Amino acid sequence: MGRSGSSDHSGHSGRPVRWVHSEQWVRPVRLALVLVAGAALVAGCSNGPASKAAPSTTSSTGVPDTGAGLWSKAVPLAPRANLSVVSCAVVGLCLAASTTGQSYRMSNGSVSSIGPVGSAPSPQGASYLTCTAAAFCVAVPNLNQVVQYDGTAWTAPVTIAAAKGFESVACVGTSWCVTIDGEGNSFVYDGGSWSGNVGAWGAANQISCVSPSFCVAVEGGTSVWDGSSWTQPGTNDNQGQLNSVSCASLSFCMAVDSAGDALTWNGTAFSAPALVAAEPALAGTDASGLTGVSCPTPTFCRAVDSIGRVFGFDGTTWSKGTLIGQGHALSSVSCPSVSYCVAVDRSGNAFVSAPATGTPNS
Repeated sequence: MGRSGSSDHSGHSGRPVRWVHSEQWVRPVRLALVLVAGAALVAGCSNGPASKAAPSTTSSTGVPDTGAGLWSKAVPLAPRANLSVVSCAVVGLCLAASTTGQSYRMSNGSVSSIGPVGSAPSPQGASYLTCTAAAFCVAVPNLNQVVQYDGTAWTAPVTIAAAKGFESVACVGTSWCVTIDGEGNSFVYDGGSWSGNVGAWGAANQISCVSPSFCVAVEGGTSVWDGSSWTQPGTNDNQGQLNSVSCASLSFCMAVDSAGDALTWNGTAFSAPALVAAEPALAGTDASGLTGVSCPTPTFCRAVDSIGRVFGFDGTTWSKGTLIGQGHALSSVSCPSVSYCVAVDRSGNAFVSAPATGTPNS
């Protein structure tokens, strides 16, 4: 910890992260955020990870399925917007937001802008939005405010005076959430109000929660929430910055980093980093390696990287990368089920992977 559910995200700024222990981590440039969803824009995909041995299908992008599913062509959501997070509460319904705090809703193939997230959005982190129900999303769009989406519009912001630059948020159902700011302060929502500072050990690129008593946060290390406090971040990864995490159960989480590695949680500890994206990340603002991951089950994950590829995990191994972004940097992916995923990029596009009755469409 130090960042997606569904969602997910992952762009990062260049300011140093504050840590209690001696290590400091410099986070990559933050990605922008955007909203995505819609079954009418879906591409064909199997109900589980495809076999890597003999890909026999081709997505609407014209790229063979190498184990990461079939994906649609780019769906313009907000041209030239820098998208960094997408969160799909259910199949066919997603919200996303940009680095400037603009948000979008995609439902049943229809895309609409739902305006700025809060009254004065100035997102400090990439994974500042999460949705757990069609009428329940939470966002932390600026230094100390929290807002909710009720299925129609963003509600009036709630100010938490003790917060020092919110960066990430995660929720379980509609009555429990947790957020972490850039100073390592953490606050819990109980369905009615937000708590005082329960303390964390640093900022978080992303948080993923299975229950109110189990969450994982990542950035320079991994930190676990046990229902009352955060553990001191473990030094599981000395290869790169941890950008994203997704937990499917108490005994399974997947974290990905800026060096193209993945780390797996087994209920007790994280594994050593294992290389997924072999090619080096792009230079400059695209140097983020694997930028997002989403795992609805322990045998199904999708990860995206900074050169436009998607990777699939089948419970044992990772597939080769499938290029869907035509060189655009993918920033976030959200899979509410094994049959539906949405990814977004830094150029304002979305890509959809879902079952189709016919050939993949655009």
